[in-house]
Amino acid sequence: MLRAERMSNSLDTIHAGLPTKIDDLSKFVLVGREKLVAVRAEIRAIDKVGLAQEVREQKLKEAQDIADAVLDAEVRIGELMSMVPTQSRFNAEKRQDSGVVSFERKTKTQVIEDAGFTPKQVQRFQTLAAHPEIVEQAKAEARENDDIVSRSLVLNMVKERQREEREARREEERQDNAEKVERLSTPLDAVGLFQTIVIDPPWDWGDEGDVNQFGRAKPDYFTMPIEEIEALPVGKIADDNCHLYLWVTNRSLPKAFRLIDAWGFRYVTCLTWCKPSFGMGNYFRGSTEQVLFCVKGSQPIKRHDVGTWFSAERGDRHSAKPDEFYKIVESCSYGPYIDVFGRDGREGWVVWGENG
Repeated sequence: MLRAERMSNSLDTIHAGLPTKIDDLSKFVLVGREKLVAVRAEIRAIDKVGLAQEVREQKLKEAQDIADAVLDAEVRIGELMSMVPTQSRFNAEKRQDSGVVSFERKTKTQVIEDAGFTPKQVQRFQTLAAHPEIVEQAKAEARENDDIVSRSLVLNMVKERQREEREARREEERQDNAEKVERLSTPLDAVGLFQTIVIDPPWDWGDEGDVNQFGRAKPDYFTMPIEEIEALPVGKIADDNCHLYLWVTNRSLPKAFRLIDAWGFRYVTCLTWCKPSFGMGNYFRGSTEQVLFCVKGSQPIKRHDVGTWFSAERGDRHSAKPDEFYKIVESCSYGPYIDVFGRDGREGWVVWGENG
């Protein structure tokens, strides 16, 4: 109890120095958090009764000093814990009643438990310790904004910094891939260059089990059996992080999922093109066409305000896809872009296929 009181008093002059041992630091953090809760409550009470602004400012500064000190202690815990081997044992000091110092062997898990923390908490402390510049930035910004710094604030700032750095690396990779694409003689010679692939396979309804699905002769446009479509090097030309937009008629949906697996993507959702008039069909007349949206790796999406259907007029040629679709793709996914079996050229896109 006396030790805790000494730590509580030391919070008022904390910048004179932090404890150096994990056990002492853990107690320091515990006491500091309790005192911070109490001071925050006092600030709320001051706001409620409307005491002088000077009183509030004094309490705010006290809370800021405590919060800074607790955060510094958590950083120090993270530094010390980072030096403890995860698997192997290490010697920990143990002082016996006789005053003789001996050593006992502890695992990192035991050290964490003895300090009264969870592995998740220690992981967060280590994250703080790995980003001291962000900790100092958060402390400074909190004071500038008359706020109180917190661990969660710093961790969110770390996440945002990591996201920005990750996106910067990805953008650099996209630019590098785009330069390589320009030098290709044949798009399908690419290896891991395209971050967005649109493909409109020339489905052959003859391999769907029906001899004559629409009551007419086999179409006179180019088609491919499912085995040949599956053999296309879609997985090879895709970047490790890639979006796939796979056009498919309602009838051919089962075959499409086979292709997704074969090409190394995972299905995410379905976009539906709602057409203004009926088409063909043995049972229901087709007035929609599907685009299966799939992901390889962890490619993010640019925006989160796009629905899963769009309306557009039919094209003037067989299987022509609307411009509205390509606008959606460009607004949601990153280049380099390739349109496999595309009918028309499009600025910023590589087109490969029957007419590409």
